[in-house]
Amino acid sequence: MTQKKGHRFQLFLFAFAFVLCMFISRANVVSAAKDTKKPAITLTVKNTKPTNGTVKVTFKVTDSSGIKTVKWAKGDQKTSYFSKKGTVVKLKKSTSTVTIKENGKYTFYAIDKAGNTKIKKLEITNIDKTVPTVSLKSSVMNQAATIKVSSKDASGIASVQYLKGKVTDKDSEKWTTKAKNVSNLKSFKVKSDGTYSVKVTDKAGNSRIKTISITLEMKAMWISYLEFKSTGYTEAQFKAKIDEMFDNCVDLKMNTVIVQVRAFGDAMYPSKYFPWSKYVSGKQGKDPGYDPLEYMVDAAHERGLEFHAWLNPYRVTSQSGDYSALAEDNYARIWYEDDDTTNDRNILEFDTDGDKKPNIYFNPASTAAQKLIINGVKEIVTNYDVDGIHFDDYFYPNLGSKYKSTFDNVEYNEYVAKCIENEKKPNTIEVWRRNNVNTLIKKLYAEIKDIDSSVQFGISPAGNPVNLYLKQGNYVDVNTWMSSDKYIDYICPQLYWSFESTYTDKNTGFSSAFDKALDYWLSLRTSSTVKMYVGIPTYRAGSNVETEWKENDDVLQRMVEYGRDTGKVDGYFFFRYDFFYKSATQAEVENLLSILD
Repeated sequence: MTQKKGHRFQLFLFAFAFVLCMFISRANVVSAAKDTKKPAITLTVKNTKPTNGTVKVTFKVTDSSGIKTVKWAKGDQKTSYFSKKGTVVKLKKSTSTVTIKENGKYTFYAIDKAGNTKIKKLEITNIDKTVPTVSLKSSVMNQAATIKVSSKDASGIASVQYLKGKVTDKDSEKWTTKAKNVSNLKSFKVKSDGTYSVKVTDKAGNSRIKTISITLEMKAMWISYLEFKSTGYTEAQFKAKIDEMFDNCVDLKMNTVIVQVRAFGDAMYPSKYFPWSKYVSGKQGKDPGYDPLEYMVDAAHERGLEFHAWLNPYRVTSQSGDYSALAEDNYARIWYEDDDTTNDRNILEFDTDGDKKPNIYFNPASTAAQKLIINGVKEIVTNYDVDGIHFDDYFYPNLGSKYKSTFDNVEYNEYVAKCIENEKKPNTIEVWRRNNVNTLIKKLYAEIKDIDSSVQFGISPAGNPVNLYLKQGNYVDVNTWMSSDKYIDYICPQLYWSFESTYTDKNTGFSSAFDKALDYWLSLRTSSTVKMYVGIPTYRAGSNVETEWKENDDVLQRMVEYGRDTGKVDGYFFFRYDFFYKSATQAEVENLLSILD
């Protein structure tokens, strides 16, 4: 009896449990059926600052009916994408952490047990694994170098440091113990030669190091057409000649060569505008079969020398008016011989020495001649890795007492007539001629900088500034050039007098004694962008042109030392190569070399 009661009780419990489970199951189904609310997704980015690592995103999902599946995927995805794709996330207490390795849009997905879906989107932009772009440029002024740092980065620049020496290891302790922080500066100055390393670090922690070599004092060797044979060279002979000269320039402690590649409206390179120079092939217009300028530039750079192309802008011939001696493709001959009379005055003749042997010049007042000169320079800067373009002291010739009625006076008279027609007051002929030169120089400077801003353009005028402003010649407006940033990068007056030279101009106070002449030139420079170099006359060493040259052997040395003492001279150009090897100059040269670093 007792056993039957127990059995019935067990059956009751079983039936009760079954009914209870059915009730709970039905309740859950009813509850799920009633859940139409989408899951709640919360995304939290743990690090929002720029980083070169990863970004962690906290992914929290909640829902009243429970979460069935959680996924995420890169990109701007739709809900349907996650039916078969996406990375499944395992939740722990409704939360998980996702590691993002690259920038972009990301989509996070959840579906609850009632079948409700939810997506939430997030864009990550603070991952930066790219090192900054960095470029360095330097300029020398008053014996100090300004190093300009240009840098860009997606996350922004955090710091800029520099130190002297070549340090390429980003983790070197020198960056924390010896480097100077210049983060708030666009440029910084250094006052000694050598290699400098600059480290730029972005806000994400990426770094790039760039190095730059600084030479505070230019020591340049003028190599003129006179250093080359008018009979020309074979390719092997020319290269051997250049190798010898450039090796010697290094031994003479030079860091720059200034080679005359156009002395007479010609070219020591293949040109669309000027004929081949006879100092390459032996005859003007004859192709030597190789490119001398290309070799010279490469040879200079291989030896650590800067290469400046030296040009004479206007001169076509010297002591010869014979057009038939010019190459057939010389524009001076073409303009002279063709049937087009409108171009005849692009060229002019003038007997400078009064010996009835006129020189031929490109007309400084001719726009066609100016364009030819400018195109010739653009050609060099475009096609060759030159460091500079250099003009010498030959501009307008000295036209003498009849300067108003000769040379380009025809163009001046046309200019005057036009001014009168337009009711404007014309400039005097000397001011007009000065403006002709200024127009060429200004246009040329702009064209050079447009092609390559690193290429320097400079001029070496005659040393007496009074003569440059004569009414009858030169028309060289150095005052304008030295007070602006739109004409030249440097001036190099040819100060070819000793310290004991006695000439003094009563009107201006200019004295030709070397130290006083240099001081005068320095006073003319008012632009903060025009560098001052000095032309040094090696050719006068040991000569009897002045007593001091004959009786002393340290004039060249003292010239350089005086320039250094001013704190304002940035280099010296030595005229010229051959005279470093003349017997008369050796004592002076030896003393000069003893102070060149």
